Amino acid sequence: METNRINPIDDVRVQLNFDGREKDAFQGSGFHSIEEAIRNAFDATDVGHLNIEDYVFVVTNMSTGTSGRYRINAGGHVTLLPE
Repeated sequence: METNRINPIDDVRVQLNFDGREKDAFQGSGFHSIEEAIRNAFDATDVGHLNIEDYVFVVTNMSTGTSGRYRINAGGHVTLLPE
């Protein structure tokens, strides 16, 4: 995302990709950060057999049309991936 942040009023879509393919997606609002949106999406989907670090998350702010690709690193922090 161009500003790398979201607001609670924004409608956000989080796509969970594994091995280059979309495995699931989650859409909602009320998130205060990219990390909060990613963790909520992961917890809400049925992909618990893998670790959160195994996924690439495409977070799209539907309100502004911006998006970014993210990953959770081994330390548990969100990192922005280059396009």
